[in-house]
Amino acid sequence: MSVEDRIYKELIELVRIPSVTGSDGEVEIARHIYDSLKKERYFMEHPGHLNMVPGPDGHRHSVVALVRSSLNVPDTVLFIGHLDVVGAEVYGNLADKAFDPEALMQVMASRPMDGQARADLESGNWIFGRGVMDMKCGVALELDLIKEFARDPSLFGVNVVVALVFDEEGSSQGMISALPLLADLAEREGLNFIGAINTEPTDAGLPGASGPGYFLSTMGKALVMTYVIGKEAHGGSYFGGLSASLLQDFIDLEIEARPEVCDVLGASVTLPPFVLNRECRQKEVYSVSIPHLSMAYFNVFTVTRTPGDVLELFKEAAGRGVKKALDYIDASYKEMKSFGYAGAARERGDVSIIDFAELRRQAACNYTGDFERAEREMALKLKSSGKDLREQGIALLEWEMSWRDEKEPAVIIGFLPPFMPHRSSYGRTEVELRFNRAVEATVSYAENVFGRRLMECPAFGGLCDLSYIGCEIEKGERQTLKENTPGWGVIYDLPFDLMEKLNMPIINLGPLGRGAHTWLERLERDYALGELPQLLRQFLKILGSDLVNSGVGS
Repeated sequence: MSVEDRIYKELIELVRIPSVTGSDGEVEIARHIYDSLKKERYFMEHPGHLNMVPGPDGHRHSVVALVRSSLNVPDTVLFIGHLDVVGAEVYGNLADKAFDPEALMQVMASRPMDGQARADLESGNWIFGRGVMDMKCGVALELDLIKEFARDPSLFGVNVVVALVFDEEGSSQGMISALPLLADLAEREGLNFIGAINTEPTDAGLPGASGPGYFLSTMGKALVMTYVIGKEAHGGSYFGGLSASLLQDFIDLEIEARPEVCDVLGASVTLPPFVLNRECRQKEVYSVSIPHLSMAYFNVFTVTRTPGDVLELFKEAAGRGVKKALDYIDASYKEMKSFGYAGAARERGDVSIIDFAELRRQAACNYTGDFERAEREMALKLKSSGKDLREQGIALLEWEMSWRDEKEPAVIIGFLPPFMPHRSSYGRTEVELRFNRAVEATVSYAENVFGRRLMECPAFGGLCDLSYIGCEIEKGERQTLKENTPGWGVIYDLPFDLMEKLNMPIINLGPLGRGAHTWLERLERDYALGELPQLLRQFLKILGSDLVNSGVGS
């Protein structure tokens, strides 16, 4: 069977397992892959080189496999990929076929779709289905490579570790929980990690890309919460209260889709922040009351900004938004008076802008008893509740609000999980220079052998687990993040020391696809199954060669 046929067969098998984030399918696919690898003679002879790594819930697992080169070298390349996919609800009445590409494509022809998708479907060179591009193809590529290497460990002059993890589409708990094993493997086996390769599709990192490319950096992400406390009042006394919802409106307008708050580094330009969730809090039954509590959290992409930078950005925006909201209400009240309104008087008061660290400091001072113990017990209770990670953090903040210094209106700014650091491989160390020489040589190989021009893309914009392979955040900024994330250390944390220990250059070199997370998700076949497998193997061969080690690899 050819490499292309092998990978296609593997891909279809993987896609047919509906490994939606948080579902039993995530459990099933990890077991499927583990059992598949366990049949290889290499892993029978080296059982310690194949591991199922449990996540925090003890239910879902990642699979980590090591194959050592017969050349007995320390240099090691890490491949990563994620096993989970988003749900298939967007397929509508085709949802039952979303995880079976061959069955899906048979019935898609009669469905309306855009012209590009129609042309792709009719070309016969595109495979449709949930997860085919994001990222079951990448997983199939990595599995085929390590199986081939296991059968002939003389193929490459480097060792290969493959980490296939769960929950990338959620909170990256799979990658985070796999880090201790990777660090342990490095120490136990004497491995020297010289680079990490992710095989996410190009389109996931650069939507609308005209062709396949590679990324030497990935954007970071902060999830920033604005919790607004207004002033309670009956709706009939509107001007006697202060609507938290209205304050939130004006704060949102200072942040969402504002080009001036994007982050820029060279050719990498992030999208501005945008709201991922927003709601009025503690109003479970209908009443004609002014919403006095409102919460929103924002997706914030970064390529240079630190947690401290992001915090200050939001505090300043909240200050501007609050001022504009209060001016708006004052103007409304004044005009209402001109109409003859004689209801509740408008009294303008201050709205304080504080970060979560300040709220926590106030709560610790005003709490009667052992605050840290009580806070930890509450965090543990929330952690065992089964609630969403974000909801756990918000609930802990609400618990601490009871002990604020003042009961006046306020805006509290803080972080929620997940936090994803931005990462790059810009040739600042000798290891990065060596890695980048191998990249250049592989790009030349693609053009010479396949006539394929691979473009170097800006930072990967789709977010990925490469964020945790290394750490570029200084200790002071780590502390800022910890102090401003409710429940840090219990509900959520990051192993910064391990990330720093595993620091290595990164690349995303994956297939070409279109329509991620939509019902038209699809994979371009020729490059993914024909050329890319050879490029990945060539990259490993170059990394293990004396030529690239000596600095003349390109």
